[in-house]
Amino acid sequence: MSIRIDEFTRGRFGNRILQYNNMMQLAYKYNLQTSCVSWEGNQIFEDLVVETPSDKKRIYVGLNEILSSEDLQESSEHDYVIDVKGLNCPIHNSFYHLTKKDPRNFFKINNKYKKVLSPDVVHVGIHFRGTDKHRVSEGREIHSSLYYRKAIKAVLEDYDKTKSIKFYIGTDDRMFNNYVDTISYLKSEGLDYDIGSDNQFEDFSVLSECDYLIGSSSTFVVCTGFMGKKNKKIIHSDEWLQKSVKHEPWHPRRGPDNDDVRKWQFTFDNFWVDLYNGGNEFYKMWKVI
Repeated sequence: MSIRIDEFTRGRFGNRILQYNNMMQLAYKYNLQTSCVSWEGNQIFEDLVVETPSDKKRIYVGLNEILSSEDLQESSEHDYVIDVKGLNCPIHNSFYHLTKKDPRNFFKINNKYKKVLSPDVVHVGIHFRGTDKHRVSEGREIHSSLYYRKAIKAVLEDYDKTKSIKFYIGTDDRMFNNYVDTISYLKSEGLDYDIGSDNQFEDFSVLSECDYLIGSSSTFVVCTGFMGKKNKKIIHSDEWLQKSVKHEPWHPRRGPDNDDVRKWQFTFDNFWVDLYNGGNEFYKMWKVI
């Protein structure tokens, strides 16, 4: 019997990492074999699970099944498949419920992309998510320039002054106003920084090895937090967390969302609610700004 990914979520790279993590955590919990279709993770991670053909009956495992108290029943007659359909799709909403084994055991960056950062420098990763966040949920997930400035100041107050410090700026949108504002701020303060690559895997690898992470709402940067260097000091926006904890509507300007949209929103919000309540040893916050 196996647990399989026959299809990945339509979400982007971070969501797909979380989906793969769900499969591996279930396999660990129930001692299952695994099968996974090819995906972009094969470009950056080594020794990922490959697809194994099977003509057994498929039983879909989604959020409802994962969050229930029922165990997966062992059988030689069927395989389990991670569901990707609708409200039952388990992505980041099931992370804290499932993740009992260090994800670093499942995600090892290959030699092509692996970064080795100097131990004599304190490395600070900053991530900005622009592009789709301008139009999705009426910009609800956009983090302010003030948040990034305050987070930078918090790092500057805390870091080991016997070392130099360097900021690494990653984004999918170099025209994003808050990204531009933050670079201007780093320049004005005379702080050393590097601008990220156009290659998402390069950015991902560097961010995963940073000592501090100044995060956004993106699952891309969340995933860098539980890979690579352990015990990162992770910062998130209090304004953003409060929106999730209070389940503020996604589309306030156009009126109340229907019940399906609200249910879908809750499946996303609940990751942030769990994080706000302490997270776990693999992903937790150092500071809320």
